[in-house]
Amino acid sequence: AVEESLSLEPTTPQAALVAIDVDNGEVRAMVGGKNFARQHVNLATGDGGTGRQSGSSFKAFTLMAAIEDGISLNTVFNGPSQVDLSDDGCPGWEPSNYSDSGFGTMNLVSATANSVNTIFAQLVVEVGPEDVAEVARRMGIRSRLTTPEGAVPCSITLGTLEVTPLEMTEAFATFAAGGVRRPATPVHSIKDADGNVLEKNRHKGRRVLDENEALQAVYAMENVVCCGTGSAANDGLIYEV
Repeated sequence: AVEESLSLEPTTPQAALVAIDVDNGEVRAMVGGKNFARQHVNLATGDGGTGRQSGSSFKAFTLMAAIEDGISLNTVFNGPSQVDLSDDGCPGWEPSNYSDSGFGTMNLVSATANSVNTIFAQLVVEVGPEDVAEVARRMGIRSRLTTPEGAVPCSITLGTLEVTPLEMTEAFATFAAGGVRRPATPVHSIKDADGNVLEKNRHKGRRVLDENEALQAVYAMENVVCCGTGSAANDGLIYEV
């Protein structure tokens, strides 16, 4: 899949991919880059290097934190082209939308579908960046989610902190499993020379999200694919939990 999108020519950007079986957390496929022997970096796991900014995909954790905080998906926000949140606990932060577009008023479902930065910026102020970090960690993010000074920045909602594809896949698999987190594992079983099973993946998972609340977030994210910024991924697949 990576080679279909990106060639192996030296000037082509790097890419990483992780696919996880949401029923047991087993890693089914992983691409860490073009050539680990030459570059000594696994972009999928961060080994030998660092993670990457996740961008708008991190908004899902802000959405989940808001739902847990009792904020309805029908709550209406104003989505101007830019907002100044300096007086709301985010000194000097004035995020803007892609192409400086204004979106008027809309609910959280539409804001998610259209990936409206200024609405998610207001949302992180309402729920608190620390709560967003806590939700992300609970779901599978292990990378550092604080500044060198130890604070969680408001910009966490827009994915400015570095995480890895492996972490993001595990966390989104938690959504797909209806709120049950299963640790990502590359090993199904280990056998000795006689075929005796020495160790086997028996992770049953642990519920970290209320199922109904997780499914609300999934519903909002489905709108991204059906009729929002991710419509290119709409291949007819049906989500089932």
